[in-house]
Parts: sequence; C-alpha cells; structure tokens
Amino acid sequence: MTAATISVNTSSAGRMRPLNLLRDLPAVADLIEICFSSTLDPEGRSYIDQMRRSGYDSSFLNWAPRVIETVSLPLTGFVWESRGRVVGNVSLIPFNSGKKKIFLVANVATHPDYRRQGIAGHLTETAIRRAQERHATSVWLHVRDDNPGAIQLYQNLGFVERARRTSWQVQSGIKPNTSLPSGLQIIPPSPRDWVIHSAWFARAYPPELDWYRPQTWNIFQPGILKFLYRLMTDTSISQWSAQQDGTLMGMIGFQHAAYQPGQLWAALPVMPDARAVTAMLLHARSRLLYPHNLMFEYPCGPLDDAIRAAGFSPARTLVWMENATPATL
Repeated sequence: MTAATISVNTSSAGRMRPLNLLRDLPAVADLIEICFSSTLDPEGRSYIDQMRRSGYDSSFLNWAPRVIETVSLPLTGFVWESRGRVVGNVSLIPFNSGKKKIFLVANVATHPDYRRQGIAGHLTETAIRRAQERHATSVWLHVRDDNPGAIQLYQNLGFVERARRTSWQVQSGIKPNTSLPSGLQIIPPSPRDWVIHSAWFARAYPPELDWYRPQTWNIFQPGILKFLYRLMTDTSISQWSAQQDGTLMGMIGFQHAAYQPGQLWAALPVMPDARAVTAMLLHARSRLLYPHNLMFEYPCGPLDDAIRAAGFSPARTLVWMENATPATL
C-alpha cells in the first residue's frame, strides 16, 4: 500500500515538534475542545477533563514517561506550534493484542484559524512514521462519517475503511409500544441456540476491533462457568429471543456491571427481519429498570430505520480505518 506525501505551508503555519508532557497536555485538551465541541459526547468530555487534570498533576508527569506503551492517554504524539501556541495535534496511542502491536492515531486537530495549510495531514503522516519506527503491526484511526474531508485525507495517506459503526441512545420521553407483529414471539433464548447466536454476535462485533474495546458478548454464553464468572464480576444479564412461527429471528442481550452504563448487544441473522429487530429492542426497553441509560452499538446499514423505530437516535457513526502496512510510507 502506498500513500501520498502531504505538503504543508511552513512559511506561515509554524513548526512541528514532539508532544512535551510537562507543558502540552492542557493546551492539547483546549485545542481538542475547540475543534470538536459540537460533537463531544460525555465520554469525550470526560477524556478531555482527564487530560487537563493529568497535565497539572506533577506525580503523573513524573511516572508517565516510563509507561507510555501501556497507558491510553495521549502520552506521545506531535503538536504544531505557531508563535508559541499549540494550533495542531496528533496523538499516538499504543495497544497490544496478543503478539500484535497496534497504534491508534487519535486527536487529530487543527485550530480553525490554521486549517487548509496541510497541518493535519503532515502531523498524521509523521505519526504513522513513528509507529513504523516502533515496529507497529498496523495503524488504526476512527473518524466521524460526517467528516468527508478527513476521510479523504486518511485515504490519501493509505488508510482503508474496515468498519462503520453507529452508537445509539434511547430518546427520552418516548414510551415503548410493545405490541408484537402477528406470529412473532419474544421468549427467553434456548441454550441450544447459543452456537447460532455466537456466530451472529461474531459477525456484528468483529474481532478486528477487539484490541480497542473488548467484544464481551460471550458473557451471554450458557453454562455454569459463565454463571460463576458473572457472579464473581458482579455482572448481570438479561436476554430476549425472537421467533416467528418457530424460526429463530435473533436475540437481544443486556449487560450491566457495577459502575458502568448498561449495554445492549444484538445477535441477528445475515438477512434480519426489521420488524423483529424493532420488537426485540422495544421489549428490552420495556423490561429494563433504567431504560434511559442504554448504550447500543451496531454496524451502520439497513437496520438503522428499525433501530430508530424502537425509540433510539444515533449519537455518532464512526468510520474505522486501518493502514496495515506502515512500512511502505
């Protein structure tokens, strides 16, 4: 895979340098907030707050350089500086997945006054080269699907789309309508259907992204071992299966652990029935104690309308992109 080389107008834009942990974290947090304030979710705002706190924590700054390879905060990367001011940033965050060494390119940001000068592309290209120097197996990033300019930039740098996933949230004030389509039943899943459900789960939540956020759908596996595991980890689950005239139509699972928001998982066939999907999600909402605090992620695509019909609204859709051959840069 080859990638374009990004040129930058250095005469007016300033200069690039490595991130300096002792002074740059608060400025980088401010820059990210300026650039993405309209799209930040609670998780994103918490991340920025954590970055600011870490930047002012002397004990953190003392030990952080020794654990750069094991901490997901942006401890390494590059900034673009103009007249003593940080106006551009890219973070490089390491992940270990088995024998694979993966780097996530994150927090690519350019101050609005300095855009269209090639800064973001130059920073990203430099981050990929640094990952290459650290013997990366692959380099990943994610970008919102409503940012076509950034998607094109990353494609020019050799990134290829691997997944497109939407995070959904329940719309407040909408009461679920739990009436079922004719012939459809919502029942507890049968243990003998786990082989089918696990295959459906694996397709919807692919292992290629497991390095970033573990795909813990196997928490629903029947059997005494999983029961004991849930007991020891204080994890509770609920499951609902849909059948149409005896035919398995899918399964919705709910997972909740202490101090974490509840999460829905969907195991659905290759050609899912939209009515069954809507009915299962509505049923889950009607049975949960706190249905307003649900996380639900699923591949972007033809089921979007069925999920909306169950009272969910999209929070964001992320395009996951990979450069699997950084050594060719």
